Amino acid sequence: MSKSDFFETLWARMAQQGDFPTLQYCVDNIFKTLNADLTVGEMATSVLSDFSLSQKVIRLANSAMYRSFGGEVTTVSRAILVLGVEAISHLTLGIQLLDYFHGVAPNRPQATRALQRALVAGEITRALSQARGINEGEEAVVCTLMHHMSRLLIVFYFPEEWERVEAMCAAHPMTENEACQEVLGVSMVEIAEAAARKWRLPGLIAHAMKPRALSTDTVLETHADWLAAIAQVSAQAAATMVRDGNQASVEALLLSHAKVLGLDASDVSVAVRQAEVLNASIVESESPAQDAATLAHGARPDNVLERLRQGIAEVQREGAGRTVSQLAPMVLESSMRALDFSRCFLMMLNPSTRHFHARLGFGEGMRERLSALSFEEGFVPDVFHFAALASKPLLVEDTTDAEVARRLPRWYRDAIPDARSILLAPVRIRNRCIAMVYGDWGTARAPAGLGEAELETVDELMREIAAGVLRAAPAQSPSR
Repeated sequence: MSKSDFFETLWARMAQQGDFPTLQYCVDNIFKTLNADLTVGEMATSVLSDFSLSQKVIRLANSAMYRSFGGEVTTVSRAILVLGVEAISHLTLGIQLLDYFHGVAPNRPQATRALQRALVAGEITRALSQARGINEGEEAVVCTLMHHMSRLLIVFYFPEEWERVEAMCAAHPMTENEACQEVLGVSMVEIAEAAARKWRLPGLIAHAMKPRALSTDTVLETHADWLAAIAQVSAQAAATMVRDGNQASVEALLLSHAKVLGLDASDVSVAVRQAEVLNASIVESESPAQDAATLAHGARPDNVLERLRQGIAEVQREGAGRTVSQLAPMVLESSMRALDFSRCFLMMLNPSTRHFHARLGFGEGMRERLSALSFEEGFVPDVFHFAALASKPLLVEDTTDAEVARRLPRWYRDAIPDARSILLAPVRIRNRCIAMVYGDWGTARAPAGLGEAELETVDELMREIAAGVLRAAPAQSPSR
């Protein structure tokens, strides 16, 4: 097979299975995020459009490597505030790259081993970076995962050829790269570089996939050199760990490169222990994909009231020094998670135009709907104006009821036609509604047992937004 034939076949097989467009969209969207000056709310909106992804971001933010930041992270919004937009962007890309291969994985041992090596290598890189206090840890993880792309692509799209590569490596003293060149007419490095170009990855990440000869005398002169080196060393360590599980061998390998990478022996010990825990959990599970799915879809919280109070405590702890644009996503997301909303959005009053406009929304499809969600402050007999006048949140249990249906404004029905139950929570300052939080449960009814105590606690959460507005403009009043 010629090199051009190989790549033509690879891209065609990815396109036929419908995999490539989805991954390309994820990559484009994330690097667009990195190149933009996004607010916490905008970044949170991007992550929260995918429930599974948001759960994994929160789980990683609560892992041992980030606990030094203090306090449990229960929302994506706080994870972004704590770790930063860039770290969350790279973390998100790493998750989606792995999810992509989980989603198209055939039930084959080769696929499981390839994913296991990628997962363990990423964990080693993450742990080494965090132990040393290196801020670009998640960027390094992405580089490490991309270091495994060529192997993953061959395993998934050329399974028979990969079996031949493995057989040649077992029978002859040759590397995977050499065997790949002989079987497919292209090296693994060339596959990785072509994938980087195809997916329009930044040059820094693409550069990290090139193998380097590392010795005790090697001097890493640029950040790109360091990224490439830690990706390569982590990949070698992961291969050793997955192959024979010998923790001492893994630690010895990492220690031999520690000085070149700027690491201490204690950093290596921490990383090996952390990676070994992950490796053992993968071995015990049926597959990495099943493990990820189980973790992503946890049980719905039983105690809504407790979750709401936890959200209030987190907002109060984090919110004192935050702007309204940083505080609002935390309040909105806390409401969403506690009440199990399918969709929610925050509307803010523009005093000069006397119109409410949706500024922030979480849930599937909300980003595209925001521009259509707007209403005038002047009274109209509909549910949004009734809620704006109310002293506490308004729960509409059945929008299909004839009397309720006629109180749903057209702009809302056009934008969100399928919500069965909705909650509208006003944010009030000096007897004027200056913002409103909306939430729904999709086509399902509101959860049973949502009573006065829960609604009062939602109102308490809304008062945190009001307090943030007052802190930002203490001398101003929301006069008409």
